[in-house]
Amino acid sequence: MDRLSGTTIAFTLDRTDQFTFLPGQYVNVLVPGTDQRRSYSFSSSPGAETLNFLVRNISRGVMSTYLREKAVPGTPIEFTGPAGSFYLREIKRPLLLLAGGTGLAPFLSMLGKIAETGSAYPIRLGYGVTNDVDLVGVERLEELATRIPNFTFFTCVAAGDSSHLRKGYVTAHVEPGQLNGGDVDVYVCGPPPMVDAVRGWLGEQSVTPVNFYYEKFSPSGSHLDERQR
Repeated sequence: MDRLSGTTIAFTLDRTDQFTFLPGQYVNVLVPGTDQRRSYSFSSSPGAETLNFLVRNISRGVMSTYLREKAVPGTPIEFTGPAGSFYLREIKRPLLLLAGGTGLAPFLSMLGKIAETGSAYPIRLGYGVTNDVDLVGVERLEELATRIPNFTFFTCVAAGDSSHLRKGYVTAHVEPGQLNGGDVDVYVCGPPPMVDAVRGWLGEQSVTPVNFYYEKFSPSGSHLDERQR
C-alpha cells in the first residue's frame, strides 16, 4: 500500500498468476473482513507483474478505512472479474482522454499498453481534480510521455484557491483542434457530474465524436454506469 496523498491511496496485488484483462477494465474487490465489494479499475497495464489500483481515501469508506487501519502486506485479497466495457479499442484516429480524480487509473493502464504497442495517432489526456492535494500520478504520466511519441497531457484543478497553473475543469483546457472536427475517439472516466458535463460540452461545441466511451463511478468505488457509442 502507498499513500500517494491525503486523498488517494494506491494498493498492489501480486501472485495473481498472470491475471489477464483489457486495459481500462476493473475488478470487484471483496473488502477483507466484510461482505462488501468495491469496484476498482486497474492502473497497471496487462501483462505487468503486479496489479495496481487507485482508491479515493474517504473518511468512512469501507475500502479506504481498511487500507488505512488494517491492511498489512501478505493479506489475501479476493476479487472477481475482469469486468466492464470501458477499455481501449484499436486506435484508428486521434484520442482525447479525460480523467477526473481516481478516474485516472484506467488511463494509466491504457497508456501503459500503448507504450508497448505504439500509436500512429496523437493522444491527448486531460486530468482534472478538485484540490491540489488530489493531483497524483503526474510522474507516471511524464514517464509515459517519454515512451509514447504522440502523447501529451495537461493537469488542472477546479478549486478557486488552487495554486495550480491551470484552474477550472478539463473541458476549459481542451484546444479546439484536439477534437479534430469530430474525427476523434473520446474516452471519459470520472464522477457522474464530470461525465455528464463533458457530454454537454461536446454538444456546445457542435462536435459529435466518432466514438464516445465513458465510465461513471461513485466515490465509494461503485461503478454506476458504463456505455459506449
